[in-house]
Amino acid sequence: MRSASLIIITFLLLPLTSWAVSPQKIKNFKSLKQSNIGSYSAVVLDASSGEVLFGKREEDKKPLASITKIAGAYVFLNEDPNLNKKTAMLNSDEVGGGRLKLPVGTSLKLKDLLYSSLVGSANNSATALVRASGLSKDKFINRMDSLATSVGASDKTNFVDACGISPNNTSTAKDIALIAQKVFSNSTLCKVSSTKKYSFYYNNGKGQKTVIHTSPIITAKNSGFSVLAAKTGYLPEVGYNLLVKAKGKKEKNDIIAVVFGAKSRSASTNDVQKMAKWVFRNYKWK
Repeated sequence: MRSASLIIITFLLLPLTSWAVSPQKIKNFKSLKQSNIGSYSAVVLDASSGEVLFGKREEDKKPLASITKIAGAYVFLNEDPNLNKKTAMLNSDEVGGGRLKLPVGTSLKLKDLLYSSLVGSANNSATALVRASGLSKDKFINRMDSLATSVGASDKTNFVDACGISPNNTSTAKDIALIAQKVFSNSTLCKVSSTKKYSFYYNNGKGQKTVIHTSPIITAKNSGFSVLAAKTGYLPEVGYNLLVKAKGKKEKNDIIAVVFGAKSRSASTNDVQKMAKWVFRNYKWK
């Protein structure tokens, strides 16, 4: 009896992905050709089991661009911050690229910085979150790297800042899908990353600002699936990147789709839509 109890306890302690049900190909399964996806690299991952369902150069290293922000947001929330606490924008938060267009000295809540970072992809907001976490920049980046290591990402994944402004923030489509699998298991980050439009007051109610999600997939009529979370990225060195967590409308299971190096934002959206639609038409979960 004692050994049987130990077996049961050991089974219950196994990680979810070790016994999660994998998707099964339907009887009339049709493969998705790599040539149908225009982005340089792409991957679709079953969000429960972690199984790769489709890949195209999914292990090639590329700049992450602003998809980097999901790792920074995860590290920030792990510090259990009071999201209603206020802070002021500092000159040191300004690193270039897309930004929350508010003057230095503007007072706003940490919640507003989080939404501006993930919804509006504001680099200064993401950088301000590092400062607001109470961690040094080096320690914050080390924790982003530790996040990657914890999910089994390869040494091709490397972080140098929390906003993605540097092309030295690198990963592969497969690695970032694994990271997103963990990041988007956080319900707060899923909620934020699926918000179409976010409005907030700053300077104690004297001003109001609205940020719009940078990905059109959030508001698109997506056939066969709904979007649970999305994050865009763009740098000249890579092109347009897109990360999406989606749920099938019929199958009710989640996938994570990633594309790197699309030629336009609409092209990245089209590729993710193609992959998601293909998965939910050709796989079933039991």
